[in-house]
Amino acid sequence: MHSLPTHTHAQFLLLVLAAHALAKRERPVNATFGGFTFPAGTIEQLATEFTGHLSIPNGCLINPEDLPDGSPSQNLAALWLRAAFHDVGKYDPKNPGQPVSGLLPNYLDQVENAGIAQSIATRFAPVVKFNFSRADYIALGAQVSITHCGGPSFDFMMYREDAPHNTPFASLPHALPDDAVDSYELMKQKLYRLGLSNQEIVLLVTGSHSLGGAHKVTSPHATNKTFQAFDSSPGVFDNVIFKEMRAGRCVLNIDCGIMRDGAMKTWIELYASDEAAFFKDYALAFNKMANLGQDETSLEAVVLDVPVHKNLVVEGSLLATTASSSASTNTNTKSGGIQFRLNGALWILSIITPFMFF
Repeated sequence: MHSLPTHTHAQFLLLVLAAHALAKRERPVNATFGGFTFPAGTIEQLATEFTGHLSIPNGCLINPEDLPDGSPSQNLAALWLRAAFHDVGKYDPKNPGQPVSGLLPNYLDQVENAGIAQSIATRFAPVVKFNFSRADYIALGAQVSITHCGGPSFDFMMYREDAPHNTPFASLPHALPDDAVDSYELMKQKLYRLGLSNQEIVLLVTGSHSLGGAHKVTSPHATNKTFQAFDSSPGVFDNVIFKEMRAGRCVLNIDCGIMRDGAMKTWIELYASDEAAFFKDYALAFNKMANLGQDETSLEAVVLDVPVHKNLVVEGSLLATTASSSASTNTNTKSGGIQFRLNGALWILSIITPFMFF
């Protein structure tokens, strides 16, 4: 029997490995539950499902339709983004091949995860239909929020592996920064532990705070208000937060520390003046964060078609946020703006000047 040349053996082995990888990734056409069979959902359809929860009026801001009245926060988009960061917070660089993603639902009672329980992405689409890892659910919810609320559109990396339920994390208590009690230096060291550079810290911490705000229930050290926006466009993923930090405005201790840190100043200046650079770099930093502990060679890039939220800029302004949570709204047809009567004062938000700075 004649043996094949060595290079032919190598080529054959590569073909076998490729076929095995494809077979491993092939998803079932149908799903079953309770004796019923129905088409299995794709990752693109799951993205559409998530988008539907954010596409309602004010969906990138206050989302009372999808979150209970007693929720510490009803800002679903910002919560989905926050959850993605917290899902990898227990990553241990001493064990880089150990998946940590997908375990966030097991740690919702920890102080650092306060406010996330009601908004965890796995609650918003049936797992029996969309049979993806919890890690993919959480990362996808965050990425849909970013793009739908005006941020960058980039490929979604799917097929993340969930960490085993019995993964020990006793050596990593309070792994993420605690804005209420940690010094800025300690918070920064915790972020360095995740393998983040100064640039990536600016992107993923301050950049992510482009959406949402602080709440007195979960962040009483930062505000005594039901909702204190991080910037004047908390329902729009944009670079406004960098512009306002450059002017000296911050809400959380970690952002205030970043603002005063000379090592971070270069990046704040860059992203305040160049939103395109912010979007480009943020997409790279987000994928690095979301893939911590994963075998990136087993991930697959998928192009998502996530539409941008309608009336995003008008709804996403600070005055619109305040009005949607606690004030009556009237359309001012004479001025072409929207009037908000709040605590006896009349605010006028012009359609042509959507960003209001304080």
